[in-house]
This record gives sequence, structure tokens and C-alpha cells, in this order.
Amino acid sequence: MANVNNLNKLNVNNLNKLAEGVTAVKFTIVGDGFVKNKIYEEVLQEYFPGAQFNGFEAPWPVQPFLDQKGEIKEYSGEPEDLILLVAETEVLVVDAGPVTEAVLAAAPNLKAVACTRGGPVNVNIPACTKRGIPVFNSPGRNFSAVVEFTLGLTLAHLKNITIGHHALKQGKWRGDLYLYEKVGPELPDIIVGVVGYGHIGREVARVFSMLGSEVLVYDPYVAAESVKRDGHRKVELDQLLQEADIVSLHARLTPETRKMIGEREFALMKPTAYFINTARGGLVDYEALYRALAGGKIKGAALDVYDPEPLPPDHPLLALENVTMTPHIGGASKTTVYRGVRMVAEDLKAYFSGQQVKYCVNVEVLPNNK
Repeated sequence: MANVNNLNKLNVNNLNKLAEGVTAVKFTIVGDGFVKNKIYEEVLQEYFPGAQFNGFEAPWPVQPFLDQKGEIKEYSGEPEDLILLVAETEVLVVDAGPVTEAVLAAAPNLKAVACTRGGPVNVNIPACTKRGIPVFNSPGRNFSAVVEFTLGLTLAHLKNITIGHHALKQGKWRGDLYLYEKVGPELPDIIVGVVGYGHIGREVARVFSMLGSEVLVYDPYVAAESVKRDGHRKVELDQLLQEADIVSLHARLTPETRKMIGEREFALMKPTAYFINTARGGLVDYEALYRALAGGKIKGAALDVYDPEPLPPDHPLLALENVTMTPHIGGASKTTVYRGVRMVAEDLKAYFSGQQVKYCVNVEVLPNNK
């Protein structure tokens, strides 16, 4: 413990020195094909005009995420490549770059880590905390993108947009999609069930309500009064599944929520209902979903996330007409990129200026929490 305290004191002293010349910071940045290095530099230079940069761009999203069992997951790029760059680094900024214990050990001057994701699972948080290094993140950076995407997937099914498009690309004119049995209702005539009432779930509920839909909410950690004030109705999960025409998942993946939607839950849904998942693949038993769709227990599904990812090319869901599937792109927008980078830039500037920060995942290392 004494060594940790000494490290904390050393970090505070270094922080005070750095604050005197807060603009002249040495950054190492690991962007990728989504959050590009030139955008990091563009935004960070607004807050730190004298900043120096080195770094590289990781191959995600062209190449899938990697996992390192027991330390970090959902990362891109090699830790060894990062180790070569961080000897003089004061701030390490990554999107999906790997921040391992070995990377941290190679960065003796490191004062802060920033990750432009809501969940910095590619950063070894305990190792940063042990060193007294705060980790800043950008929760909710993609909320508006996911809300828009959820609405888009819903409309794609209600209006047969995906099925019609796919048929025309194959040279088929699907006039039968105008049959009464195959058309869907309009938004003011449906009940939307929102599972998970965090930032994204709340916004999804607001948008559907604004468009005329009735909204049911299931979230055991949110008070019914709060949901009612927003104009919706809080119910238990079983009731939501039984009444909703659209069931949309927006819960976090935890041991408690893993595969929370399975055989039993799909059996509760209406045969005319649609299931939407833009949250996490691990929330759903996809084998049970396949059986529900193939057996006509529910009308359709729209999926942007899977377990595992990428989805195997021979997965049986791919053979079903009543499924719209996208490759985990629901949070992708140019606005998301700039919002995420600006969120961490503002916190880094505040931190080095001795001001209060907004988003730090290990607040116990901040000077005013020691």
C-alpha cells in the first residue's frame, strides 16, 4: 500500500507540473477506421494547442475485435506495437487500442488514459488504478445513432423494406407484400416495449412516444414514478412481452442479464410481434430466437449484435426471410466520433487544469478523492 501511495503522490506532483504547461502534452493515440487519428489530433489540439502526437491506427472495424483472456477484450492492434511508442507518453488516447499491463509498464511518464468508448473493456482498469492513473471514457457517445438505428430497423420490418429490397436485387417483384396479411401497422397503432431504461432506452421510448406509439418499460433499477413522468408505463418483463408489438432491447450485458431473452420469453410474445436487438448479443439465446422465427411464434426480428461476433456464415438465422441483420453498426455515425473525442478532450483539459471531470471510471485515483 505504501508503494501505491507514493505513486499517487508522485502522480499528483507530476500533474501539478503538467498543469503549468497544460497545452504542451505528449499524446500517444491509437485510432482506427472509425475514430481516425486525424480526428483525434484535430479535436485535441483545440484543447492542447502545443500537443505532440505519435501513434498508429488499429485495423478495426475491417478486422474483428480480439480478446485477451483475463485482462482486456474487444481490442484491436497489437500491444507490442503500442509498447514501442509510449516511453515518453503523458496521455494515452485510444478507441479500441490495447491498454495492457505491459503497455502501462512501458510508459513511466503516463498521467492519464482516455478511451473514446462507453465501456473501456480494452483498458486494464485495475492496472491503471494501481498506478494512480485515471481512465476517462465517453459514455453515451453513440446514443443518438443507436436510437435512429433502432427506429430504422423497426420501420424496415413494419414496412417490408428489407424484404422488398432483397427481392428486387434478385430480380423478383414482390407484389404480394401489399397483401393485407403481410403489411404491418402504423406507429400510432402499436405498443413498443423497451427493455432497459438507460440513456439509450429512454431516448428510444421518447422517440416512439413522440411518433404516437404507446411505450411500456421494463427496468428493475428505475422507479415507476420516473417512467410515468416521462409519459410511459413501467411493467414487469412478462407483461411487456405479452403486450408489446415491438420488443426492443437496450439493457447492459451483465451476469444477471445474460440470455435474459430465451425460449420462455419468446413464447410469451405475440405471433405478430417483432423483436429488435441493438444492445448486446449476449442478452439473447439466438438458438431460441431462430426456433421462434422459423416456427412462426413471432413475426420477425431485426438484429445488429450477436454472440459470438462476427456471426458464423452458416448460422441458421441467415436463411430466414423474416430477419433483418446488420454487422454491429448501430452506433456508427460521424457525430458519434466527434462527440466521443470531445468528451474525453474536455475531461483531460479539466483534469490537468485541476477542475472537476465528468466521466472517469476509476474516480478513486483523482486527487480530490484520495
